[in-house]
Amino acid sequence: MHRRGRVHSTACGAALLLLRGTGCAPADGALPLDAAEARQEVRNGTPATEDSAVVGVAAGGEVGCTGVLIRPRVVLTAAHCLAGHPDTVLVGRSAAEGVHVGVARAWPSPDYRAGAADHDIGLLLLREPLDVAPIPVRAQPLTDEDPGRSVRIVGFGREDPEERGDARRMQGTAVLGELDALTFSLTPAPSSACAGDSGGPVLGAGGGGEVLLGLISRGDEACAERASAVRVDAHLGGFIEPQLAAIEQRGVQAGEPCVEPGNCASGVCVSPEDAPSFPYCSRACGGPADCPASMRCERDASGTAQCRYAGPSPGAIGAPCDRDEACQFGMCARFDGEESPTCSALCFPEDPEPCPHGGVCSPAAGAARAHGCRYEAPAPPATAGGCAAGPSPPGAGARWSALVEVGALVLGLRALRRRAP
Repeated sequence: MHRRGRVHSTACGAALLLLRGTGCAPADGALPLDAAEARQEVRNGTPATEDSAVVGVAAGGEVGCTGVLIRPRVVLTAAHCLAGHPDTVLVGRSAAEGVHVGVARAWPSPDYRAGAADHDIGLLLLREPLDVAPIPVRAQPLTDEDPGRSVRIVGFGREDPEERGDARRMQGTAVLGELDALTFSLTPAPSSACAGDSGGPVLGAGGGGEVLLGLISRGDEACAERASAVRVDAHLGGFIEPQLAAIEQRGVQAGEPCVEPGNCASGVCVSPEDAPSFPYCSRACGGPADCPASMRCERDASGTAQCRYAGPSPGAIGAPCDRDEACQFGMCARFDGEESPTCSALCFPEDPEPCPHGGVCSPAAGAARAHGCRYEAPAPPATAGGCAAGPSPPGAGARWSALVEVGALVLGLRALRRRAP
């Protein structure tokens, strides 16, 4: 949510939430002598000393959002918090007392659209497991009997989004309000949420204790009237459970998708240069016979021979696709003369370099005024002994990392152009 009035700069680039009370400033407008004491007077949250599974989501050491542990290495948070590229989570009651644990991978819901709360949910995979009991997720759907029940909210938020200093984990109570298919509202009772609590848990009573009902997404400008939370139960089957299955899978063969080396039977999970967001399992090889039919034995810059895709990697420009989310640059398109769609990248012919990531900027079939980068097959590499002889050019990985950022910017331009009159 974009706040009215001045724009606050936050690590997550959206409405981030903090636990606070619904108190008001003095009627005469007089400022108190101690601003810190004033903030304490209007905040009805209390320190959350026992909520070890609630972590701060941080980028560059600065906590900007909140998350909740549902597996020893898996944290749920708001999808808009991933826009800040979080690299650690803060484990502990505060920045002064806690420790930071690295983030290995992050995934937003594929249905999330910036500015909307409907699918504002994402998942973080930590580099190491936490010695903390995860919070169970409520599996049963919320019903019309749930509105009006008391819930508990927890987060690392601040009343002022631009405030710096020691982030603290706080808790408070609210009432579950209007229930929609993907979200529900929260009414202060007496606590509400504001900058920094996005992604924090909404907890309710379950069979053997508290269970996770939702994640805080956004709230009103004054952080005093209401907040919105995304329903966890509505995203179990379509996002959370499939992602957990992908993380926890074992014995995956060469050529199949992976999240980390532990997924692969060979212990080798590679992120290809042409589609680094779509890693796949590989294995050591001595020649073509050691690899699946769709792959070849190729040496990397260090001279190690591994099975790699002979053509575009899955998700790369030119790879077969059936939806935008299956592509590195978020565009699945069909071009004239092609029977099936392939991954592309949005481009604009008038740009000096419309396809910096390769291909030719061409009209996409059936898409009014839309152009995409059409794949052009490179010349086949020279081979020696069944493996590609030349290593990848120096710096190729860095160039592709930069190109991913270009793709993200292009997608943003596409959205802006669609909204233009």
